[in-house]
Amino acid sequence: MMRLRASLANNAGTRSENPAMNSDNKQLVRLILAAALGGAVGSLAVLVPSVRTEPSRPMIAFIPRTTGANFAEDMHRGAEAAAERAGYQLYWNAPTRADDVDRQIRIAQKAVDNGAKALILAPTNPWGVTTLIDSLTRQKIPVVIVQTESPVPTGPYVTSIVPDQAEFGRIAAERIAAVTGGSGQVAVIGLDRGKPETLARAQSFIAAMKAHPEIDVVAQSSGSIQTLEDEQSTREILNSYPDLKALFAVSADAAQSALLVLQDTKPDRKIPVVGCDRDWFLADDLLNGTLDSLVTADGYRIGYLAVDAALNGTRGRPLQQPSPVGAALLTRQGIVDEENR
Repeated sequence: MMRLRASLANNAGTRSENPAMNSDNKQLVRLILAAALGGAVGSLAVLVPSVRTEPSRPMIAFIPRTTGANFAEDMHRGAEAAAERAGYQLYWNAPTRADDVDRQIRIAQKAVDNGAKALILAPTNPWGVTTLIDSLTRQKIPVVIVQTESPVPTGPYVTSIVPDQAEFGRIAAERIAAVTGGSGQVAVIGLDRGKPETLARAQSFIAAMKAHPEIDVVAQSSGSIQTLEDEQSTREILNSYPDLKALFAVSADAAQSALLVLQDTKPDRKIPVVGCDRDWFLADDLLNGTLDSLVTADGYRIGYLAVDAALNGTRGRPLQQPSPVGAALLTRQGIVDEENR
């Protein structure tokens, strides 16, 4: 009995020492695990790249007349390239209709309210945006007008990067002189007071035609974004002048309308149409020979130069003087050469 009690006492003593020893061991294990885990996390920190939120880049707003048109998209690509090179982001938005000046103004104003440092604008109606431009220049926000001449005087905060409209008219005159053999009746279609460039092209065309006295410019018809109105004007000219030898369409819309009317009323008679402004729907007409040629300007270059001009303004420099961009004649062969590049 005494031995049994002694044995129990010894066992109790042994058990009373184990908890202390286990606690020390556990503490040691924790330290070892912490060290190992810390090393592992450190290694992962080296292997996994850190995630950072990039600071927002400054913004320039570009508001064309509408999107989707070939010339507008060419300007878009050029503007994007210039903005990216300078570390800016480009805000691009436009009305769904090219004559919706109220919508264009709202889009432009909202872009500025949201922090745009400069505005590039292709006015749907130049006289409708003068109040907007005046308001922005009073705030010293640079404004660059593209596609048509600035409706307000240019200065430190307003400039324009536009096609050379006079060159459009001269090139078209030389082309029509060539396709008519230097004589006969021709007409100008598509003049739109909401798009002053069409008036400038017509004026230059008529002046250039003075070098070809055997060619008679018998009519100048008004135009509109409404295709039916353009078509009606062209029908009246064709009915009034059955011997007409060529048409000069001063806009892409006017060219499209002329082709539709000719296909409908005179499918067996070839009347050359010289149009203006490259657009998606006219490329096929050039390829199949329905459209004789197009006088165009480099939209990519205009977009690029417009952003460059705007950037100077955002850096506190006066905007450059208006800079016209040259025009060129695009024919079927030109389209073929482009596709083969």
